[in-house]
Formats: sequence, C-alpha cells, structure tokens
Amino acid sequence: MSRPVVIHYSAPHAEPEPPEFEGKFLHLVWRGQEYLAFAPSGLHRYHNQLLAHFLQDQGIPYRWVTEQDLDFEHPQLQVKGGGRFRANTSEKTLKLWDDSQVYGRFQEAGLAAKIAATDHPWCGFRVIIA
Repeated sequence: MSRPVVIHYSAPHAEPEPPEFEGKFLHLVWRGQEYLAFAPSGLHRYHNQLLAHFLQDQGIPYRWVTEQDLDFEHPQLQVKGGGRFRANTSEKTLKLWDDSQVYGRFQEAGLAAKIAATDHPWCGFRVIIA
C-alpha cells in the first residue's frame, strides 16, 4: 500500500481557519489507498456527512435513506473507523480521540506514523492519541 493521503476539507469561501480548530475525521481505504479525511465541526457535524463528502469527491454512488442514514455499497471502499480531532497549527499538534457512533473508533496503532508519512502540512505535527 502506498503512503496514506490526508484530505482536509474546509468550508468553501470561508474565513481562514484559526490556529486551533477541531472536527471529525475518518480512516478509509479506497481501491487499496489509505485516506484520512478531516473536516472542521462547522462543515460536517457527523461522520456520515463527512463520508458523503468523500464519496461525492470520489464519484462513488450513495443516497440518504433518512437524514441520518447514509446508504452506499462499494466493494473497494472500507471505513476503518473515525473520531474527533483538534489541530493546533501554532503548536504543531494534532490530537485524536473519541469514536464514531456509526463507524467505530479509529485504529490507533501506527496512525501517528501514517500521518507523518503523508505529504500534508500536518506530517510534522506531534500526534497525540487520547
């Protein structure tokens, strides 16, 4: 597997993000490529909304069954879990904690090394898992 890709969604035409912000994240594998998708709380309040954003970007069909229930099926997509994050760009820290009620807790083992191996600006951040 190649090195993971960090996707950091931000609200379109929004003010620049403050030095410290938090939100939700998901750990996904799509067509053999690992992804860590992050979105601030103001953009996606729930993990399934974040997943829908990713699915749309990747051209994967999905539909909302109800306001809370997202329906998708693709044999090459695996949701490995999720949680919450707080990024502090001044202190260069990324705190990961909690779990997704729908997709379960993210897999802690090796996650800091995966983020460090990306080409995202957060690759040099100290990752704190709580």
